[in-house]
Amino acid sequence: MNSFDRNLELSDGLETDYIRLLYYEFDHYYKDFYKSYEYYRLCTILNGSKFIEVNNQENFIYNKDGFVVLPPQSAVSMEIKDPTRCLVFELSDILLDKICDKACITEDFECNPLERETHPLFRGNTRLIQSDIKKITLTALGKAKNKEFLIDLYVQEMIYKLLSRMSAGLMLEKKINNPIYKAIELMKNFYVKNLDLYEIAHSLNMSPALFSIKFKKITGVSPHAYYMNIKLKEAKKLLKHSSVTEVAYDLGYDNISNFIKNFYEKYGLTPKQYQLHNLNNTL
Repeated sequence: MNSFDRNLELSDGLETDYIRLLYYEFDHYYKDFYKSYEYYRLCTILNGSKFIEVNNQENFIYNKDGFVVLPPQSAVSMEIKDPTRCLVFELSDILLDKICDKACITEDFECNPLERETHPLFRGNTRLIQSDIKKITLTALGKAKNKEFLIDLYVQEMIYKLLSRMSAGLMLEKKINNPIYKAIELMKNFYVKNLDLYEIAHSLNMSPALFSIKFKKITGVSPHAYYMNIKLKEAKKLLKHSSVTEVAYDLGYDNISNFIKNFYEKYGLTPKQYQLHNLNNTL
């Protein structure tokens, strides 16, 4: 591999309903920079080792005995000195929501939010998920017609183990009386409008400043950033059957250039590139 390229990642990876499975092989010294984009990214090493620095804050070396879970929008500098093979899982929100919703009803599984200000990433020993990685790898390399379905089954088991070990730190605590959860439900229900986030704060009997602090503590991002992410996720769905201009205006953008810029910053592709990628996959 000579460079990290988002188009190359998406075209060469295996995608199921729940994950994107990405494989990287480095035969010689390699140094580069990449982003985790919109999904949590579970990074494992099949052989070799990797030095990484995350968000210019935390740096370490890990090998096949360890794994790393990167939050969305992480900025990562990496350096590889010896031949190394890596297997990366991009975990969809659908997968994480499903597992947390099911698992949180059990007494031994507590869904507490991860405070990214103090825990920007999670590291663990691959003994926890080694058997799952092996099953997923063998299935991905196999020729079974239903291998995407099987991979999703194995991935659910693997992520359940991770979430239980991490106290479900990847997920928002979904309790109906949680004011932040109520705010998120409002954002999801009115993504086609430009909600006044200050009005949301007052409707929850909170000052805008306190609302922003509590919101970021639970989700890891500001209310505005979270609301924009909801819009951009919806944009991916709309772009399958509408033009870039139509989607921008449908989501409340007054300036199409801002929509294109925001979409690219989140996904690493322009809206038009995303449409062409989906069209090529369909063909």
